[in-house]
Amino acid sequence: MTDLKQEIMEYVLKAGATAARVTVKENLSGPPSADPTYLLPAARSVIAFNVALDRDFIPDYFGKISRLPFRYEMYRVYQSVGSIGRLVADYLTSRGFQAVGLSPNGVYRRELSRPGFMVPDFSVRFAALASGLATQGWSGNVLSPGLWAAAFYGAVITDAELQPDPPTPEAVCDQCKLCTAVCPPRFFSAKESQTVTLGDREFTCAARRNHMRCGISCAGFAGLSRDKKWGSWSTGPATTPENDEDLPEFNRQAMKDPLNAHLLSHIYPTVLEKDKGEGVLRRRMADTNPTCCNCLLLCSGPRPWREKLVKLLHCSGTVTWENNQEVVKNRNTEKSSALLYEIKKEMAEMLG
Repeated sequence: MTDLKQEIMEYVLKAGATAARVTVKENLSGPPSADPTYLLPAARSVIAFNVALDRDFIPDYFGKISRLPFRYEMYRVYQSVGSIGRLVADYLTSRGFQAVGLSPNGVYRRELSRPGFMVPDFSVRFAALASGLATQGWSGNVLSPGLWAAAFYGAVITDAELQPDPPTPEAVCDQCKLCTAVCPPRFFSAKESQTVTLGDREFTCAARRNHMRCGISCAGFAGLSRDKKWGSWSTGPATTPENDEDLPEFNRQAMKDPLNAHLLSHIYPTVLEKDKGEGVLRRRMADTNPTCCNCLLLCSGPRPWREKLVKLLHCSGTVTWENNQEVVKNRNTEKSSALLYEIKKEMAEMLG
């Protein structure tokens, strides 16, 4: 199958992937969401790939200047990942194999034993780790050399028997833990960790709290920091509850709040859309409204870059919904402008 694997790798890259690697079912043994046979009982191999994000928008996004460029970029890259997955799956099917291309996000199965916890039908991040395409970051995001976390991932599950790629020994995350300083709902810990075993390898990241924290924030219902001096692009006029047990009621009340009506009509329904396993691939451009992703976008360059982005976010102010539009308040304009200049200058040097 060496020739087949080479053909597939070339095909994936020509289809638009930034990088791709292969893992096998045995290297994914572990948590339920790492089991490729859940979606394809005859699964033997998984092709993991990523598509890099254009990082030019990040300073303006963190500085509350504009989130429109990220909106376009998120839609473009999600759709690109979906298209690559479909093309590769069709290519394998034409060769007589079974294959399933996966959505990069938005397809979940609920963990009935833990209310509020949702896991993907199959984790494309686990595929990236097991294949050596990426290494584990403290935030839970996976990081690739040169890209850091600034990429979206996809995967294709197949019954073709492909030679797995060796693990990648290089760790990209330097454990700065600055990601914990940009997460308004405080979804993950700065001190405690959790470990997952995939095959014979262990991967460690920050301990997670209830997944509803991330969901409520990304849906736009709550995005304020604890001191309410900064926040995400969420227009929800609240901070996330301190206790996990208060999350379900908070979520119910937020959905009834007239101030969140614009979120209900655009963002929230499409986040939960999962017909045909397409998840975010069914989301229209008009309904692509990123409000956070801070932990992923922060880890997009060297540590000095990250440190400045944290400072920029913390002086960027907060966002409210007034007269049918987003309004940024409490921004430290002088400090923010100086940081934006520095960061954009460094970005030009970093990205060439």
